[in-house]
Amino acid sequence: MEQTDIINPFQPYMTLEMDGYNQIDRPDYGISHFYEFTIHDKKKHCIKAVPDASIDLLFNIGTNKVSTYISGTVFGVKKWELGTQDDCFGVRFQPGHGLLPKELTMEMIVNDDVEIDGDIFGQNLTEKIALAKTMDERMEIFKDAYENMVLERNSLSDKEKINQYLVNRISRTKGMITMGQLEDETNYSACYLRRIFKSYHGISPKQFAQYIRFQNLLMQADKKDVRYEQVALECGYYDEPHMMKEFKKYAGITLEQYRRMIIKQEKLLQ
Repeated sequence: MEQTDIINPFQPYMTLEMDGYNQIDRPDYGISHFYEFTIHDKKKHCIKAVPDASIDLLFNIGTNKVSTYISGTVFGVKKWELGTQDDCFGVRFQPGHGLLPKELTMEMIVNDDVEIDGDIFGQNLTEKIALAKTMDERMEIFKDAYENMVLERNSLSDKEKINQYLVNRISRTKGMITMGQLEDETNYSACYLRRIFKSYHGISPKQFAQYIRFQNLLMQADKKDVRYEQVALECGYYDEPHMMKEFKKYAGITLEQYRRMIIKQEKLLQ
């Protein structure tokens, strides 16, 4: 599966609010990274999710039970249910990637969290993940099972190739590409391209580009001594007010409030 140059999709409230958050980047087969954390506070069994154009698979691990949830990208800042158990192990796919088992469609998971049988990704997968001693072990268990799913795929159809091209072009330009440019490059109409893209992702190419742009902005938000006008230009926004408005829409807080949260966390870690 061809990889993209996009940044790892990022959920800021997870890194800022979850105890013992740990992440391992592993860009194989469309996977972005694996992560884990422990929920010590019973009030924190849900956090806020932001748009990332990605799919998350979350294993909520208890003593006698493993609950598995799959989530598509959200449309705006939204409550993300994490299950009732305290230990969580997750897989985040790269934007536009991630194979769904036959039992699922993208329409079922976009802007939603759906509890599923985690074993549809591999035989006895949830039991193996629950019994694993370390995050590295869980990561390898999932990767081996998912790799088998990928290798069992037939060759890409023409529509799948078009979809993959659109994902890669939008990602590599950080969302700074127009439908007119994509029409010229593919020789297909904008209407046809939108229809194909939405059938695979549940969102339009325009929404996907906006989420990629927002994710790129999140990566720039903690930089010091950088003018907002410069950040807006680098991230593909028309101007600073456009950037500020879209950040508030997708993060639920202002960019200044978010930066203060980062500074507060840095001080706590010192």
